[in-house]
Amino acid sequence: MIKPRKAIEKLEAYNPPIENRGNSLRMDFNENTVGPSPKVVEAIKNISRDYVSCYPEYNAFKKKLAKYLRVKESQVIPTNASDDGIKVIMDTYIEEGDEIIIPEPTFPMFRIYAGIADAKIISMLYNEDLSFPTAKVLSAINDKTKIIVVVNPNNPTGTPVKRADIIKILEKSKSAKNSIVLLDEAYHHFTKETGIDLIGKYENLIVVQTFSKVFGLAGLRIGYIISSEQNIRNIKKACSPYSVNSIAVLAASAALDDENYIEWYVSEVEKSRELLYQELKKLGIKAYPSSANFILAYFGNKSKEIMDKLKQDGILIRDRSSDKMLNGCIRISLGTVEQTKKFLGHLKTVL
Repeated sequence: MIKPRKAIEKLEAYNPPIENRGNSLRMDFNENTVGPSPKVVEAIKNISRDYVSCYPEYNAFKKKLAKYLRVKESQVIPTNASDDGIKVIMDTYIEEGDEIIIPEPTFPMFRIYAGIADAKIISMLYNEDLSFPTAKVLSAINDKTKIIVVVNPNNPTGTPVKRADIIKILEKSKSAKNSIVLLDEAYHHFTKETGIDLIGKYENLIVVQTFSKVFGLAGLRIGYIISSEQNIRNIKKACSPYSVNSIAVLAASAALDDENYIEWYVSEVEKSRELLYQELKKLGIKAYPSSANFILAYFGNKSKEIMDKLKQDGILIRDRSSDKMLNGCIRISLGTVEQTKKFLGHLKTVL
């Protein structure tokens, strides 16, 4: 057997349950539960054969995206979803043995990509109430720190990070030999907050966003990185020249043209979040406050049984018991109010 690098051998593979989900109510992966804007579907229907047979072109899309984000074209680069963005950032900046601070529980790909890069992972737990461990992060930053991961709001906890705390981390990391703050904002549409405006002041800030969540393009794999012009130039060197496919570019461009659709979907999620939170409270189920399009709830030793029974009814939710601090917890993605009511009806029957 041909052995891989030691860094790969040590890794635990990430194997999410992603097969045979198409005909179910998908409340397990924080996707848009109704799909993208009709404008996206129309754009895809009208794709020509020539468009598919040519290598992707990005300039027009980058110009449109930069205008949407209110940054310069030279400050943004599209990636093969935010997963690819995270990996490319680590490939660009991490040397073997560099320290990376990862507050957990969080998106597992941070740990995996850091492991591939042979970084030294400095892990710390969220606070007991699942609030962001600002004090722990600040005390861990030193001259060996290369990247500090901040996910706002965090997955799977739904935890928001205060803007003032992000600035404290940026200031501390700036003084520690310019450590990078990697700010993942996959769910920022649901908080209506972003740190993009801080890029002009903090060269050590790199923001990652995605079209996989609110825009409903998870299957097309497109995201983007926003940072200073110099950082983007360096990151581009580590990117594959055609990592984002042409159909994804076309779909994302069409998605940007329908802000009304996004506003409608965010409004539905906000109403669903309040409805689900209140109904779980009535049922005596502990639900953690969330700023994202999902709620984390504690079901104890019945979590797997409840998840399996709902799956038989065609409703998918995600057991997070294997995550640090989250034994007995289920993450429930939010969609429309109608879908949330359907879920609650089935949940009450199962309980």
